[in-house]
Amino acid sequence: MSGLADPERTDGWVGVELRHLIALAAVDEARSFRGAAERLGYVQSAVSQQIAQLEALVGARLVDRGRARPVRLTDAGTVLVGHGRRMLGQLDAARADLRLLERGAVRTLRVGAVQSVAAQLIPRTLLALARRQPGLEVVIDELAADRAAFARVAAGELDAAFAELPLAPGPFAASVVLEDPCVLLVPAGSPLAGEAACPTLAALAAQPLVAINGWPMMEQIEARMLSAGVRPRVIRHADTNATVQAFVGAGVGAAIMPRLAVNRGDRTVVAIDLSALLPPRRLAFYWHRERREADALDALRDAVADAARLVAS
Repeated sequence: MSGLADPERTDGWVGVELRHLIALAAVDEARSFRGAAERLGYVQSAVSQQIAQLEALVGARLVDRGRARPVRLTDAGTVLVGHGRRMLGQLDAARADLRLLERGAVRTLRVGAVQSVAAQLIPRTLLALARRQPGLEVVIDELAADRAAFARVAAGELDAAFAELPLAPGPFAASVVLEDPCVLLVPAGSPLAGEAACPTLAALAAQPLVAINGWPMMEQIEARMLSAGVRPRVIRHADTNATVQAFVGAGVGAAIMPRLAVNRGDRTVVAIDLSALLPPRRLAFYWHRERREADALDALRDAVADAARLVAS
C-alpha cells in the first residue's frame, strides 16, 4: 500500500522542490546556464547550484556539462523535466481555479481570440451563452496572434482561447469548433476575379503575394506548393488581416487568407474559394486540461459550439 509514509518516499526525492524543477526547465529552454539565469532573474551560480542539488536528490545526472554547446539534458533530465512541467502546469491550474473562486458571485471568464475570430464567433457565442448562463460575464482579450495566448492559458491568466491547430505543446485540452476554408484574395479588377474555376497551384505561384506575419498555416501552404514543383512569390508581409486586405485592394498583390479573416463588405477585393486546392484551417477552442470542470467553462464551450455551427452554415 502506497502513501505519503511509504518508505520509498523517505529518500532524497522528498527534498525536491518546485524551484529545482523550474531551474531544470529553464536550462532546457535556454540551452545554457547563463540563459536560464537571465530568464529566472538569478545569477548563473544559483542555477548551477539548484541543478546540482536536484541531481543529488534524485541520484542521476540531469544535464550534460561537456564542452558541447548548446547545453542539453541527459535522458534522465529529459524524463524529469517532462514530469516537472506537468507538476508546474497543475500548480498553475490550481492558482487559476482559486482566482476563479475569488471572483465571487460575479463570475467572469477571460478568453483570448484574434480579431477575425472575435468579430465572427464572439458575438454569436455571447448570445448563446446569455441563454445558458445569464449571470456569466466573458471578457475578450483580442490578440495580435493566437500563438501569444498559449503561455497565458497555461499560467491561468486566460481561462480559454481560440487557436489554429496544431496547438503548441502544453497542458491543453481542446475541441475543434470550425473548419475555415482558404480563399485567394485578389483586386476586384484582376483577371482571376472573373474566372469561375478554382485556380491551380501554378496560378497561385504566379501571383505576387502579400502574406500575414505569423500565420501558422502558411508554412503548410508553401510546403504543398513546393511539393507540386512551384514556389510562392511573397513580395510583402503585414501584421494584420486588415492591412493585408488593404494592400490587395490597392493592387499591391494577392493574398491567401482564411475566409473568416476577410471583410466581405470591401468592394475593392474579390475572394476566390480555394477549398478544392488547399485544406481549411482548423480552429480550436482550448483550455488548461487540469482546470476544474466548472459549469461556467462547460457552458462557454457549448456556446462556442453553437456559434460555430451558425458561422459554418
